[in-house]
Amino acid sequence: MVSSQAVTSAEVKGGHWFVVDGLALPRAVGGHPGLDFVNTLAGWAEAEPSDYLKTYDHLAVWASVSGLLEADAAAALRRRAASRKAEGDAILKDAKRFRADLRALVLDPADSRALRRVNGVVSRAATRAELVPGPGPAPRWSVGGGLERPLLAVAWTASELLTQEDLSAVGACPGDGCGWVFLDPRGRRRWCSMQWCGNRSKVRAHAERHRA
Repeated sequence: MVSSQAVTSAEVKGGHWFVVDGLALPRAVGGHPGLDFVNTLAGWAEAEPSDYLKTYDHLAVWASVSGLLEADAAAALRRRAASRKAEGDAILKDAKRFRADLRALVLDPADSRALRRVNGVVSRAATRAELVPGPGPAPRWSVGGGLERPLLAVAWTASELLTQEDLSAVGACPGDGCGWVFLDPRGRRRWCSMQWCGNRSKVRAHAERHRA
C-alpha cells in the first residue's frame, strides 16, 4: 500500500518535526509507518501531550508523507473534508482512538481489549482493500477513496506490522514528554533519537552531577 509519491510542497525542517503545507508533522523514527502513526502524539504519559494530528488535514498529509496515500489523493480528500467538516472531525477522532489502541497493542500484544478495537478498524480496511496498478511493475493495495481512506490505509499497514514483525522488538522512548515507539530488533536502542531525547538526558544528568 506504500506509494513512492509524497507531498510535493516545500518542507521546512525543525528538530523532531518538520512542516509541509504549513502543517507540523513528526519525523519518522519508528521503523514502520504503523509505529510512526503512533508517534503522531508525543508525551503519552503526560497530562498534556503534544498531538500532531490537530485536524483532518494533518491526518491526510501525514498519510501522504508516510507513503500510504498519493499526494493528489490527499489534496482531493482535504478539499472534500473542507465542505464536510463534521465527517472529517469524526474520522480524526476515530484515528486518534485507533492510534491509542495500536500503541497499547504493540507494547502489550496480550491486551485483548486493544486487539478487539484494532481488529474492528482493520476489518473495515480489509473489506475495502483491492489491488490497483502501482507506479512500478507490481500492483499495490488501495483502500478506497472516501474521507476514511487515511485511517483505513494506516489500519492496513498496521495489520502488516502486527502480523509480520516481532512485537517483542518494539521499544518505547523513556525521554521526558516522549514515549515514541520504534522497532529495536537488536535490543540496543533506548531513545527515539540520541540527537533529541538521548542528548537531553545526557545534558540533564551532567547538570545533576555538577550540582551534586
